[in-house]
Amino acid sequence: MFDFEAFFELLKEVTVDCKDDGEHFVVDERLRVIEGLLTESKYHIVAREPLALIYAKKELSCGDNVVLFSSHVDCLQNNSFCTCEGEYLRGTFDNSFTNAVLLWVMMNDLLPENIVVAFTGNEETDSLGATQVVLTMGKKQCGISFAVTLDVTNVGWNEASFFTIENDACIDMLSAHKIISSLNEYRGRYSFEHNAEPDESWLYADYGIPSFSFCIPASGDLHSDSGVLLRRTNIHNYIKVLLKLTNTLC
Repeated sequence: MFDFEAFFELLKEVTVDCKDDGEHFVVDERLRVIEGLLTESKYHIVAREPLALIYAKKELSCGDNVVLFSSHVDCLQNNSFCTCEGEYLRGTFDNSFTNAVLLWVMMNDLLPENIVVAFTGNEETDSLGATQVVLTMGKKQCGISFAVTLDVTNVGWNEASFFTIENDACIDMLSAHKIISSLNEYRGRYSFEHNAEPDESWLYADYGIPSFSFCIPASGDLHSDSGVLLRRTNIHNYIKVLLKLTNTLC
């Protein structure tokens, strides 16, 4: 059962500063919050890179094939905040919102064992955190069968979409059919943008990994200190669809 108040408290906790200089994190408040929140979960850190923190439920072994959920933690805002304004949330949610979503499903043990979760840096510039994830998985000789990038977006706000699918690449027709079929009940309530603004999904596709971005629509300048608006009613739907996609991809 989704508890909005508990999720909102989690979102507030994770909406703190996090920045990197292209080589390593120089402000790591959010990373420290993430590590603290996952201490009592079933997840453990399988790799700690200069620009990526990678979690899994089990040790990764040679020959494993995993689904990757990737959510960047670096932000451009200088004033992190999170408030509730009736039917809307306002805050600096690029990208604390999907950080909180992943923490929610991880802490509530809602993901299967073959999901690897990466919290990455440098997305706002070169996506070097995502590069480090791919290289690290390669060193562990683990295949990535699919990569889903979670983020916020301006796409779909005016249409009151629950979520968006963006930047799909390297996906075979059968997998594409399964994904779209799993979303039939949301037909007309989500937006699709094949070529949206560049994000980590572009980087994963460069490595030949089937990928797309799964985003929640927001209103406002994503990088502004004044924050953006999210529809409160979209949050539960976004999480439900993420879990539905998980079942399809795994």
